[in-house]
Amino acid sequence: MTGPSLPAQGGPLLQPWRGTAEALLEAANRQAPLWWLRGSRLRTKAGLMDEWAAAAQFPPHFGGTWDALRDALADLPEGGTFLVLEAEQLLQDAPPGDFPALLAVLQEVRRDLAPQPFALILQAEPKHYETLIQGLRALGGG
Repeated sequence: MTGPSLPAQGGPLLQPWRGTAEALLEAANRQAPLWWLRGSRLRTKAGLMDEWAAAAQFPPHFGGTWDALRDALADLPEGGTFLVLEAEQLLQDAPPGDFPALLAVLQEVRRDLAPQPFALILQAEPKHYETLIQGLRALGGG
């Protein structure tokens, strides 16, 4: 028996996922390349940079700036999908300008990597899903 599938490649840059982290990881096992990021580690810009660098194994000289993130992601030879677990926590403790900055970086990376796929799937448990959607809309990401 197969579970739900990930959204098709070439879809929106930010793709909300209503359901458990386990179901998302099960669906993700059928697609590569992919990495997962923990929302609890993405609450600040510094945490986001550290988590992304560890997950995607950025080089030791990774600078932890928006420009450095853009460069490191744009260097992924096959593009890829990042699964953000508990995404309602994304940049929750960061200044208001950090989410638009992240979104701009991700949009640039997607353009640079085309035609290779690049997307974020933002997982939230059903009880937090509306919080995620409202946050994305408020920040211009959904």
